[in-house]
Amino acid sequence: MLETLSLALATPIAKIVLDKFYEGCGSKLGEKAIALATAPIEKLGTLVWEKCFKGKPGTTELLEAAAKGSEAELMQVKAYLLRALENEEFAAVVKPIAQEIHQTIVQIDDDSLMIQQNSGGTNFMTKTGPNNTNFFGGVHKHS
Repeated sequence: MLETLSLALATPIAKIVLDKFYEGCGSKLGEKAIALATAPIEKLGTLVWEKCFKGKPGTTELLEAAAKGSEAELMQVKAYLLRALENEEFAAVVKPIAQEIHQTIVQIDDDSLMIQQNSGGTNFMTKTGPNNTNFFGGVHKHS
C-alpha cells in the first residue's frame, strides 16, 4: 500500500480532474507544465488518493498501471474519480487545486506578445485570453 503518492502516480489523477473542470485541458499537462506545477499536481494527487483510493483493494496496482499508460486501467480510474467528483463537497476542495494547475498551463500556452503604439489620447491594450476572457490595460502618464 502506498504511503505517499509520487508525481508519476499523481499526474494521471491531475489529468482526469483537469478534464472534468476544464474540458480537454488534461491533454495539455505535458512535461513543461508538470515541471512548473509539481507541487499542486502532487497535492491534488495525494488529496484524491487519500479520499478515493487509499486502502481499497487493488487500487495501488490500478493507479500504477494507469500511470504506466494502460488505457483500460486509466478508464477505470477515470470512471471512479468522475463519480467521486459528483460529490459537491469533494469537488469544491479539489477544484481550487485544479485551477492552480490550469493557470500554469494557460501561462505556458500564452506565449503571445502584446505591443502597443500610442499617439496621444486615451490608449488601451486589449488581449483576449483563454475562454475568451479580455484583459485591458490603460496608459497611465505620471509627471
